[in-house]
Amino acid sequence: MSGVSVEDRGGARWITLDRPDCRNALDPDVLGALRAGVDGAVPAGARAIVIVGRSGAFCSGADLRYAIAQGPELIASVETHLAHFQDLVRAIVSSPLPTIAAVDGVAYGFGCDLALACDLRVATSRAYFQEGFVRIGLIPDGGGTWMLPHLIGLSKALELTLLGEKLDAASALHFGLVAKVVAPDELDAAVTAMADKLVNGPPLAIGHIKRLVRSGLSKSFDEAFRDEGRAQTECLRSQDCIEGITAFFQKRPAVFTGR
Repeated sequence: MSGVSVEDRGGARWITLDRPDCRNALDPDVLGALRAGVDGAVPAGARAIVIVGRSGAFCSGADLRYAIAQGPELIASVETHLAHFQDLVRAIVSSPLPTIAAVDGVAYGFGCDLALACDLRVATSRAYFQEGFVRIGLIPDGGGTWMLPHLIGLSKALELTLLGEKLDAASALHFGLVAKVVAPDELDAAVTAMADKLVNGPPLAIGHIKRLVRSGLSKSFDEAFRDEGRAQTECLRSQDCIEGITAFFQKRPAVFTGR
């Protein structure tokens, strides 16, 4: 049992972590199940991906019980574990589907980076984010040293990574790390509403927007401008564009198909 469940509902793929005994920590089985859930979303016809942690935690990072159990093979095991986690982060970032992290409680270490890898984050009032690697002589290795400065700025990113301190939900909202903070019992409803907007939106345009915004971080303005023009040309020629304009003038919701 990996402690991961996958459910396709309302056009969104919900990938749920529920390992209450370890606050949803990650071991190889969990990583494999998460990766399979992400990779299988497009073939299943999903238009968005939600990653959520249950039992009052999002994810507490690597499952140290598994690492310690490896004994003399600890270092080799951790290196393999790291490679699998980084592959998961890449899969989330590169997925053509928009991704949402539904964060309740702790998002620590790998768990923090898992949330950062998603395109959008909704947090409960008791959620917090912590890159606590430095406390055990390590560094963020799930992309945190790259993602945090882009998401919240260099100064705050250095503070959180060098000191290993918590960023609570209110502060995360202030710095723009999360889109919304809600009560714990309102999390599913808030995330469902956000996912519904993505699911009912134009898939072609949404996919291009995600790709262009993310890739633009490493491009010059001229390169990004050129790529925008190419993507817009494709969107203008799509059936979704015709449908969107028609629905606008007919004062009705558009029905987008991704074509």
